[in-house]
Amino acid sequence: MGVFLKTYCFVSDLQMPYHDRKSWKAVLNYIKDQQPDEVVNIGDVTDYPQPSRWTEGTKAEFEGGALKDAEYTRRYYCAALRAVYSGPSSLIKSNHGLRPAQYFAKKAPALLDDEHGNPFTEDKLLRLDEWGIDFHEDFYDFAPGWTATHGHLGFSLSRYAGGTAIGAARKIGKSVVCGHTHKAGLISESRGYKGKVETITGLEIGNLMEMNQAAYLKYGAANWQQAFGIVRVDGKKSYPELVMLNGHEFTVNGEKYSA
Repeated sequence: MGVFLKTYCFVSDLQMPYHDRKSWKAVLNYIKDQQPDEVVNIGDVTDYPQPSRWTEGTKAEFEGGALKDAEYTRRYYCAALRAVYSGPSSLIKSNHGLRPAQYFAKKAPALLDDEHGNPFTEDKLLRLDEWGIDFHEDFYDFAPGWTATHGHLGFSLSRYAGGTAIGAARKIGKSVVCGHTHKAGLISESRGYKGKVETITGLEIGNLMEMNQAAYLKYGAANWQQAFGIVRVDGKKSYPELVMLNGHEFTVNGEKYSA
């Protein structure tokens, strides 16, 4: 049996404190058991519901707070991850992660200064440096011909699972791992002629959120799928895998994981 040089585990859209606790625990059990070479969070690790267009102008805008939510994420994401895994880890900037900094800049711009910048950027709120977690502003080129990004940076959103990721791959000309849509899909496309064929892949890795906690879903239902992603890299070759969760459980390499 061959040995892959690197294994990347990608998770997305936990939307803490509205994450699915059992599903996240199951993924942590996989990470603890398999010890991938890197754990990459595609973004929206925290929901930050107050500073958003969904609450602006309502009483909900002033209930709770970003500092409290960040503390929760530090405990149940950062600390929980580091309790089972000490290897390299990253977080990619996302639309939910931008909410506190954007709100602060809009509501209290006079408190910003050039020396200290915005104190509500996600890397500062989560104190990522203390946890040894890298922060990527937009794209993370983790393997030859591959990049990871949250999925909110001007890409067309598709109604079908995997469509947003492959659309992003077409646009930038390399394979893409993304989240943002809460959908889970794996799509590849090839082009070329006379035996010279190039293949790009879009890996859309779903979410780990508890759907019933999404206040903006009127009936608690949407075209969402719980999943996470794995990309195994052997030199210039990469092997993507979409891992679907079924009732807080999943299998990888024939091994079953649950909470």
